[in-house]
Amino acid sequence: NNTLYYTRTNKGFTALYTLKADGSAAEKLLCKADCNIKSLKMSHKKEKIAFVQGNNAVMCIDLKDNSVAKLADAQFWSFNRYTLNFSFDDSYLAFEAMNLFERDIYLYSFKDKELHNLTNSACSEGQPCFSPDGKYLFLGGNLSGSTFPRGGGANSVYKLALMDYNTKPFK
Repeated sequence: NNTLYYTRTNKGFTALYTLKADGSAAEKLLCKADCNIKSLKMSHKKEKIAFVQGNNAVMCIDLKDNSVAKLADAQFWSFNRYTLNFSFDDSYLAFEAMNLFERDIYLYSFKDKELHNLTNSACSEGQPCFSPDGKYLFLGGNLSGSTFPRGGGANSVYKLALMDYNTKPFK
């Protein structure tokens, strides 16, 4: 469609707005809070936009009716950007959030409305990205040390299986 979704400041905080690209309608406020909105990510089917609201919430806008819903409570540090990614069938949202001073990878299921911390470690993992077939989640991280307080060093790419596809016992 010809609708633009964007953030801009509103009384000191960023808020989410929409505007028709052809100028046929005025700017419309979709979501405003007493905190910043950041890290917008559109779903592959272009039916949803997920974003971080403030320091503690992952939100989602349904673009069919512009309704806003909270998906998860998580910790976000204000001065950082965070990666959010939809699975290719848009049934899951993977995102990174802070846990014990390190980034962890979380997975939200739109079908079950459940949130899972996939990594839950004392090391920092981030940049979750689904494989096109939906069987794996790729992420970056340094699994041999923490990033707090000195920094994380070199990251590697890891492949995490999302389902147990090998059900036959090893012989």
